[in-house]
Amino acid sequence: MKNLKELEEQKKILVEKYGLFMEKQEKFTPISARIFATLLINKENGSTFDELVNFLGASKSTISTNLKSLQESDTIDFFTKPGDRKKYFTLNPVGFLSRIEDDLKMYKTEHQLATEVVNFKKEANEILNNTDDEFELSHETPYLDYLTNTISIIEQLRNDIRTKCSVFQRFDSSYPE
Repeated sequence: MKNLKELEEQKKILVEKYGLFMEKQEKFTPISARIFATLLINKENGSTFDELVNFLGASKSTISTNLKSLQESDTIDFFTKPGDRKKYFTLNPVGFLSRIEDDLKMYKTEHQLATEVVNFKKEANEILNNTDDEFELSHETPYLDYLTNTISIIEQLRNDIRTKCSVFQRFDSSYPE
């Protein structure tokens, strides 16, 4: 059984790993990526400004600047508790849904382009009519299937999130099916 100190060290390692991933994946600044990772771990309770400063070991101005940037991009939000003046920062489900929509758009665009490539090859094969220059089409089907399945899974995830998070009800018309 791990003690509290070991658990905190494991959390720091996980925040660093996830932070590095988010720097590359989402093009976040290093501190923004670590804030994101910290909030992902603490998502139910949120994290205060001071907790983020202490945990991440960054200056107050650095944390403040990056919190503002993450709020402006709808990646994070905050809530307050009655009788407590502190802000508790959490990940914003609207920002998460936006990431899903961006991924969905990318996969749909790639699927459309891959379909156009297949159609081009089919048309070319009709013209080339059994010559050595004909295009091989058997490699295209598994990739199109992958894209189709990925789109379907992402659409289902998006719909599940929208159903489970009441915050989306007021944004429903801004996110197309």
